[in-house]
Amino acid sequence: MEGLNNNNNESILKKVVLVISEQLNQPGILREDNFYDLGGDSLAAMKIKNELEDQLSIKVSIESIMLTETIGEFADDLALRVVI
Repeated sequence: MEGLNNNNNESILKKVVLVISEQLNQPGILREDNFYDLGGDSLAAMKIKNELEDQLSIKVSIESIMLTETIGEFADDLALRVVI
């Protein structure tokens, strides 16, 4: 079961990185990167929220995008709530 969870986490991380990369026009985002250090703001967070909700079929809060320390932590939080 742990392998399945790891695969799910990596899949979610890839989607999160892709969406954030596209919205912030920042290639090469890493899981250790911080939303604000990448140039993120509330408008970008809203766009990211909407795109991830469409792709993952779950509710995403703007606060979780803006207050999570790293992109990886944000993705891990989402992975806990996504049903495979």
